[in-house]
Amino acid sequence: MKIFHVIKNKIYLGNKTKIRNNLLKNFLEININTFNIINIKKISIKLFLYKKYLKNFFYEKKIFLFISTKNFLREIIYKYARSLKQYFVCNKWIAGTLTNSINYKKLLNKSIYLKKKQKMNFTKKEKNIFFKEEFKIETIYGGLRGMHKLPDLIIITDIKKDKVAVNEAKKLKIKILALLDTDDSPKGIDFFIPCNNSSIVCVKNILKILFSEIC
Repeated sequence: MKIFHVIKNKIYLGNKTKIRNNLLKNFLEININTFNIINIKKISIKLFLYKKYLKNFFYEKKIFLFISTKNFLREIIYKYARSLKQYFVCNKWIAGTLTNSINYKKLLNKSIYLKKKQKMNFTKKEKNIFFKEEFKIETIYGGLRGMHKLPDLIIITDIKKDKVAVNEAKKLKIKILALLDTDDSPKGIDFFIPCNNSSIVCVKNILKILFSEIC
């Protein structure tokens, strides 16, 4: 992975120096204008290794689950999940989605039934109720349709915001690839990339680099 790409996409910019996790100190280079600067070489090495890992994972037909409930990242997560024909949650994570997966499967089946009911001989008011309930289910769980078993890997953009999902993955021993800001802890995370995960440009370009050979 060329260092030029890391510099160009500003992946090296971390959080403010007052907010840092000591477990990531080996990845921090200097601080400029109160911001942590992440070691460019170390980020480049991680991107290179994980790019290969994801490519192998993909061709082994492993299941990816993209998770990011940040509104400004919704379209990006949707784009990559759909391009790779994988799964995603980008609106709201409901506790138990992984640890009690039978619930979301039941709800997705219910969604199909609700859609059928909208074409049946019901009143306009009743059909509107069916539509709203179907829409709610699809908004939360639609990205999981067709995922009949647990994912082999979750790809997550913010382990603090979606900590419930992270904890469920850890409990089930599902591998985790996470984008970490300099105040995040890498403890229990299988693969992590220190970066500015609050930047849409940064996240977009990291995903672009990681998946450039498979989508």
